[in-house]
Amino acid sequence: MSKAVFRSLFCAIAFAAAASQAQVATAQMPSPTEKAVASAKTKADHEAIAADYDKAAAAAKVEAQKHRNLARFYHGMPVGRGEGGHGTASHCENLAKLSDQAAAEYLDLAKAHREAAADLK
Repeated sequence: MSKAVFRSLFCAIAFAAAASQAQVATAQMPSPTEKAVASAKTKADHEAIAADYDKAAAAAKVEAQKHRNLARFYHGMPVGRGEGGHGTASHCENLAKLSDQAAAEYLDLAKAHREAAADLK
């Protein structure tokens, strides 16, 4: 692969990642505020909190996929090899795992608030 083709490909992927990051950044903060959680007393309060956690889980899943895609790209590149073999691809794979874990935690929180809503009349 020529340097010009590599540079063009790298720029295109970097632009796509930046655009994806901008979308995720705006979508990633729907989780409820401390005040909303602390003051939740009604069924509607808990259902709204659960919906916010569902949105946060969806955003975390998007983030995980973005990092998996970047890891695939970096596996074939001589960029960011790092010390001890812990290079950029490993970094992206770790971030994907963490984002998957965050998504699972958000879904557990949503489930807990749905159960709390169901317990209320």
